[in-house]
Amino acid sequence: MEEERESELSILRHSLGRLNSSQLALKIEVKGLTSENVKLRQRVHTLENNLSILITKLSENKKIKKLIE
Repeated sequence: MEEERESELSILRHSLGRLNSSQLALKIEVKGLTSENVKLRQRVHTLENNLSILITKLSENKKIKKLIE
């Protein structure tokens, strides 16, 4: 009976250790994805600004404006 409990405790400890390792790996992955998300948001913002500037410049160019119309 005591040996069975010790065996079960050992299995539970091992499982808990694996869960803790998995949790740590997931935290690291989430941190990396969050950082990547921030960088991508910044790039999208920059692209949107550049596109807006380009559209404004194109609309001011009379030759291109005629082509668009």
